[in-house]
Amino acid sequence: MKKSILLFSSLCLLSAALHAQVMGNYGVQQNTYQQIRENNQYRAVPKGAMMLDGNMIEIGINALSNQQAGAYVAIFNLVQFGKLADETNTLINTRIGNFIAELKTMGIPEADIHVDMVNFLPKYEFDMTKKLFSKKTYTEIPKGFELQKNVHVRYKKAALLDNIVTAAAKQEIYDIVKVDYFVNDSQAIYSELREATFQYLKNLKKQYQSIGIQLDSAYVITAENAWVAYPINRYESYQAFSTQSLESIEKSSAIVTTAEKPISRFYNAIPANDYDIVINPEVLEPCVQFSYNLVVRFSMPALKPAVKTEIKKEFIMITPGGEVKTLKIE
Repeated sequence: MKKSILLFSSLCLLSAALHAQVMGNYGVQQNTYQQIRENNQYRAVPKGAMMLDGNMIEIGINALSNQQAGAYVAIFNLVQFGKLADETNTLINTRIGNFIAELKTMGIPEADIHVDMVNFLPKYEFDMTKKLFSKKTYTEIPKGFELQKNVHVRYKKAALLDNIVTAAAKQEIYDIVKVDYFVNDSQAIYSELREATFQYLKNLKKQYQSIGIQLDSAYVITAENAWVAYPINRYESYQAFSTQSLESIEKSSAIVTTAEKPISRFYNAIPANDYDIVINPEVLEPCVQFSYNLVVRFSMPALKPAVKTEIKKEFIMITPGGEVKTLKIE
């Protein structure tokens, strides 16, 4: 019986592996999904130009600015269990104190470290009591306490996070909740995007003028929009693996145990496909991406109807006596 192979990544065939060196496993997987969509007649096509009614001309300009963060804040979560409240608090504070002490050796001042209380809860367990003439009885009794705190760490250099995570692991702090990115003077970035967009629009007007379309004489209305994308919202995941079909195996007599497939995650920056202007186009590390959109609608002056010129013909006769007479000829 012929076995069929289902390809999910670039690990099966040499040609696929060579292709993946350029495209990557995620790209191969997405390409597989794209083929499925195309087979289902969901073929993607480039956006087409749109004709507006009447004497309207609309121009949309998209601008993107990739900015490296000026500061980062990493948040670590700690959980501590203990039998007594004081004991639990002392244990977690000791771990936090040792963590902060090592952060200071990296040049991180105490002003850039904040400890946040999350919750402090009693823990219970069930105690079973057995009576002579009744069934087993389970009663909740206090067992201890659970205390959670978060440690916020601000740092300037992205490479420092490696050392911060190592220092956290020494204190059995393994849960890094998230990393926030901060950019100074975001208004200056939006102003730069707006100026670049306006200059782009001026160049377009000149190009339209070269073909006889005078946009400067039109009535203009505009709309604009701006937004920002942080790295925390730009991470995606995928699974890259190959597996064999079970068509040739008798399912009734076989026990199949599947292995846990690893999930890969990566930073997927906003692509520049739909942007007319890109500031700092090369993205090496996760960055903050500012977007600006301008839509301009020109109402061109209405065309005046052509004026029909009427030519009147008159016939004049001069008599032998020198008298001028107009002849009416229908």
